[in-house]
Amino acid sequence: MNDINIEYFIKIVKEGSLTEASKKLFVSQPSLSQYIKRLEKKTKTKLFNRNTSPLTLTYAGQRYYEYVLRLKNMEDNIYKELLDIKQEKSGLIKLGIPLWRGACILPQILPDFTKKYPNIKFDLFETRARILIDALLDNKIDFAVINIDQNFNFPELLYETIFMERILLAAPMNNPYVKKIIDNSHMSNGYPICSLDLINYIPLILSKPGQNITYAVNYTIEQSKIEPNILLSTENQTTAINLVSTGLGCTFVPEAGAKVCHRPNQVIYLAVDSPTLIWPLAAVYRKDVYLSKRCRLFIDSLKATFHSNSYNCTK
Repeated sequence: MNDINIEYFIKIVKEGSLTEASKKLFVSQPSLSQYIKRLEKKTKTKLFNRNTSPLTLTYAGQRYYEYVLRLKNMEDNIYKELLDIKQEKSGLIKLGIPLWRGACILPQILPDFTKKYPNIKFDLFETRARILIDALLDNKIDFAVINIDQNFNFPELLYETIFMERILLAAPMNNPYVKKIIDNSHMSNGYPICSLDLINYIPLILSKPGQNITYAVNYTIEQSKIEPNILLSTENQTTAINLVSTGLGCTFVPEAGAKVCHRPNQVIYLAVDSPTLIWPLAAVYRKDVYLSKRCRLFIDSLKATFHSNSYNCTK
């Protein structure tokens, strides 16, 4: 069956219309109609329900669609592998990363990496983690660097942990409750330990829904049965930290971000005594898609660079 143009078939299915598919493929609609007739003649079965709008597949058509998707994926993978062999340590990495996370991590790794591999270039796709997952599933990016929360359940994807990370509580240093913690608390890896109960006494600045940290924090709060005073929600973690520095409230921050967002004498980062506020930062990619050498080099470099950041959950 591989002498049939599978790109035509896939595009017709995705568009659900010969008219729209013809526009995207730059071929005439009659040509696509003839294409379907030839294909159905070759397969000796009806593949499309022509009396529906949008155009739908018969059961046989659905099975054939699954076949051609696997075939296309295999073809794409071998071309990527052959190109990889030819290019060796060069080419383009399509990297997905949340905007604020990229601002914290990429400056720590890219200067040395690009010096070591000057022929590897990057195309950054910076957006929320949930949108990055969709981009991975649609094969628009090679891999994503995101945190794995309790809601991560995608059988099509694999992930490799770069490091285990705590979610810290950023609190205003001039708050009386915070001062008591600073004076009396034990330390954990350089951070004073506090109870989650602290958010009962200080207004909470949350990240917006759709961000992984929002899911992790909300899950922890729900498990604790605490009902905090949520002052506002923001898309921007830096905005939240700057508001904390004014004494307005507190906010949750991934540890890697806390290490680069210093507000001396204004903000202190506290280690919350909660096992659900520890999560992996990971490289996530599709199971069935070939991961190039250049992607592997970058993932391994991430692990090596941030190995010392990893939090031992047994501490």
